[in-house]
Amino acid sequence: MQITDGEIEVLSPPKVNTCPLRRSLYGLEEETSEGVENVLREHMKELGMYGPKRILELHQKPVSFGASELIFDAMAEGLVDAAVLVCEGAGTTVITRPEVVQAVGAHMTGLISTEPIEEIQTGLKERGCLLVDKKATIDQAKGYQMALDAGFENIVVSLTGFRAADCKRLRDMEKSSGTILALFAVHNTGINREQAFLLAENCDLVWSCASKWVREVVGGRSLLQMGISIPVYALTKLGKRLILNRAYHFEESLVLHRATLPHVPSEKQPFPLI
Repeated sequence: MQITDGEIEVLSPPKVNTCPLRRSLYGLEEETSEGVENVLREHMKELGMYGPKRILELHQKPVSFGASELIFDAMAEGLVDAAVLVCEGAGTTVITRPEVVQAVGAHMTGLISTEPIEEIQTGLKERGCLLVDKKATIDQAKGYQMALDAGFENIVVSLTGFRAADCKRLRDMEKSSGTILALFAVHNTGINREQAFLLAENCDLVWSCASKWVREVVGGRSLLQMGISIPVYALTKLGKRLILNRAYHFEESLVLHRATLPHVPSEKQPFPLI
């Protein structure tokens, strides 16, 4: 999808036919171009996304174990003091307030590129955020360095699986800085086997999305899996701690039990996995 001045253009039909998460969130029994467009229009109407009236503070947590929800609770608990995320209209930004993290990340999926929206950039700055530039550049390594330069020591960086090659660079930056980096891989549908291995070797948390390679490569190496239909895999003790912190703050009931991972019942997965 491409959005220009509030107009949505469908560039290609969905590659996934059904997604249990999107069914739960948006009532989509089947993924179609029309359905995806309708969801985007609702986001634009209710949250002002992709435009100058974007909501930049949000306390609702629509996804049980989404990345923004985990960061929200980690910040509230003092486990994280800054998050390097991507926001449409602003590009890479460093965020320090949990309600801003949630507004930026709760419904944003797979942002590849974006152009400047002055009102969004101004609103983020007013809420203490740092931007890598005014051009809405997406560069998570630059964002991480900016967070380090600002003196933050417990930093989350999220990136898509298609930018898996950046993981090693980020880890090298962490080692030289002497700080703690929590590396999240999100929006991983369609990544290849090599990218999945890079995520498994470098990330703390990886979201499976509709990726067959994440389930096969990352899932088998994980220490903890949260969820069944769209599993989230923790690959380090830090990743486990952040997931369990979210579980601590989660208001609904949960069941935790020992299992061989990955645990992915075929009838509960997105279809097809790609």
